[in-house]
Amino acid sequence: MASIQKLDEAVMSSRIEALRAIQVGDLVFGLGAGGQEKLLLVYRADPSGFSARHVTTQMKFRFDRNGMTQIYSDGGYVKIVSTAALPADKRRVGIELDRKMGSNLEYPDTKLNEAEIRFLQTYRAFFESHLLPDQ
Repeated sequence: MASIQKLDEAVMSSRIEALRAIQVGDLVFGLGAGGQEKLLLVYRADPSGFSARHVTTQMKFRFDRNGMTQIYSDGGYVKIVSTAALPADKRRVGIELDRKMGSNLEYPDTKLNEAEIRFLQTYRAFFESHLLPDQ
C-alpha cells in the first residue's frame, strides 16, 4: 500500500512540476469540458497562473497553476492535458499560425499553407502521446 501511495505522489508531483514550468511562448494542449481540443499559446505567466490564447480562434483563457480555468456559468472549462515541447519545426509552424490568426488579415491572406494544414492534422496526436499524468 505504501508503494502505491509513493507512486501516486510521484505522478502528482510530475504534473505539478510540469504545470509550474509553463512560461511565455509555450504551446500547450488542453481539452474543454466537452472534449474540445485547444492548442494554446501562453502569452503571460506569473507564479499564480498563466494566460493563453487558442491558436486558431484567438479566444483567451486564464489558468491557475493547477492547469484549469475557472468553471464558467455554462459548466465549461479548459484543462491542460499536455505541456510536451513540440519539435522545433512543428513549434515554428504553430507560432506562425497563431500570428496569422491574430493578424486580422482577410481572405486570401488567411489561407492556410501546406505546412499549417499538416500541423493542424497532426498536433493532437503528438500531444495525446505525451499526456501529463492525471490528478
